[in-house]
Amino acid sequence: MEVTCSQKIEPLGQLPFMRVSNKPEPKEQDLTESGQELQWLELGSEEDPGTGTEGPDALQNWGCLLQAVWQGPPGLVMQQLRQGANVEERDHMGRTSLHLAVLRGHAPLVRLLLQRGARVGAVDRTGRTPLHEAAWHGHSQVAELLLRRGAHAAARSKAGLTPLHWAAALGHTLLVARLLAAPVSRPAVADACGWTAAHWAAAGGRLPVLELLVAGGHADLDGALRVAAAAGRTAALHLLLARGAKVDATDSAGATALGLAAGMGYQQDIEVLLGHGADPNIRDRNSRSALHRAAAGGHLPAVQLLVAGGAKVDAKDSLGLTPLHYAARGGHVEVISHLLDRGAQVNAAGWLHKTPLHLAVERGHSPTVEFLLSRGASPTLRTQWGEVAQMSKEDLPWTLPAFCGEQKAN
Repeated sequence: MEVTCSQKIEPLGQLPFMRVSNKPEPKEQDLTESGQELQWLELGSEEDPGTGTEGPDALQNWGCLLQAVWQGPPGLVMQQLRQGANVEERDHMGRTSLHLAVLRGHAPLVRLLLQRGARVGAVDRTGRTPLHEAAWHGHSQVAELLLRRGAHAAARSKAGLTPLHWAAALGHTLLVARLLAAPVSRPAVADACGWTAAHWAAAGGRLPVLELLVAGGHADLDGALRVAAAAGRTAALHLLLARGAKVDATDSAGATALGLAAGMGYQQDIEVLLGHGADPNIRDRNSRSALHRAAAGGHLPAVQLLVAGGAKVDAKDSLGLTPLHYAARGGHVEVISHLLDRGAQVNAAGWLHKTPLHLAVERGHSPTVEFLLSRGASPTLRTQWGEVAQMSKEDLPWTLPAFCGEQKAN
């Protein structure tokens, strides 16, 4: 299965081992919660390397050479080769005997197969070479053998992943160093979703690898900073900021590291970024601030930090929605309370003249509706289409009639 990307993250990637990718932006008919716009994918999402290798059913379908490579000593493999076994025989995943020997981390078998003509650059059905397998499992000695026989360090799988991507993501520092020293390493090459080795190292919090890549000038510092923030890798944030990453650098969607951390509710990361001067009022391309993202996710500590750091509580996005709208839509009463205590307008009118109360009613958040009414929300304000905020009697049997009665009495 190939990796699909809903949006490329610039400069070459905006995450395990996990990757973030932006979901489609909110439309008027379908507002998305900014706190939920991070989608996590596994590093091995093409197909887990090694899946189906050891199962008895898989073994029964293999040829004799493959079985000997996977289970037997070098002598048994040599016997099969002398009897004419095809060194390029493949399993159901397209792996050769060399792939399997590398998976085992069996250097003598790898050496034997190479001597008998196994192709060092053979690819399986997902485009992985034996060097990919060595990088995944951290078999440095085996990787050295493959590289000496001409293995391509920048070989790309169908998802665009190189052995260096995998070694960096999994924290195999010595192997990363060896791959970087290869004749054609291309450390800045990106995978199909725009991620370089530095992005993968930042996502996994692999500090020694990240330090190695940064020291060699192989890291996109700003992009790696955003990845570290989205992944909650505080130590990586410290490292990247110390090495010169721009704290307010934005991606192609206008998101900053602070905005990404706020959307995930990573309190420590927010503290670090604000401490380095991050501006909480920078807006993304939909005019959402970090506070919009934190409010949407119901992350009270993040909201408190951002407000204390100068975030504007009534900032409006491109649809005229404030952080209070986002919190009300999500039913986050504690966040609503804090925003109102800090001066947020309870009856702020956004898209289609909808107030936070309208959005809470639409979502059926009766406790939120009750709380907003208790804090001065008007149940008589109408949307552009003349609608008032009214829940069914089953959902809210007494609150709205009571408040409407008070309105009439006044």
